[in-house]
Amino acid sequence: AMDRAVRRYFIVLAVFAILLTMGDSKKSSSRFTNIKCETYNKTFGDFQTCKLKLLGRGVIGAQVHLKLYILPIDSVSANLSFWRRYNTFQPFMYNSTIDFCKFAKRSKKPSFERLVFDAISSRSNLNHTCPYTHDIIVDNLVFTDTFLQTLPLPQGEYKIKMLFGTENIWRVRVDIFISRDE
Repeated sequence: AMDRAVRRYFIVLAVFAILLTMGDSKKSSSRFTNIKCETYNKTFGDFQTCKLKLLGRGVIGAQVHLKLYILPIDSVSANLSFWRRYNTFQPFMYNSTIDFCKFAKRSKKPSFERLVFDAISSRSNLNHTCPYTHDIIVDNLVFTDTFLQTLPLPQGEYKIKMLFGTENIWRVRVDIFISRDE
């Protein structure tokens, strides 16, 4: 188990090193293209809002409001996977499941999870540790090229799939679709 953790750490480190050397030499355009939210159990919670909104000239923000019916939430599992579209969406580079409550308390180590959740936390009420005693709201989260400065992503269509669960049961799924043009 330790070898696997060390190997994973070095892979993340290598990816970040490659990204840092890429710099900002290319001008590219990245944006949200779609968002899909699904609740697996309506007694747990339901999405009141799950949409993209045009905020300004070419600026698209994601808006999500998950109404929770079973509170407080003391334990959260999260699965984060990254997909790239070829003919269909295929797994690409990353798939990880974490204990979200422990993750929120940990230091700010560089990782794909940290990159995604820091971006989401900046525009949501997910910016604290467990327990969660309120609905989950993401308000006008904008996907920009600065988010991608640390990821070596070629032009293409991508999907970030997020599953969240409690008590070892997957409860909700959010798929965020991204387009990257160069």
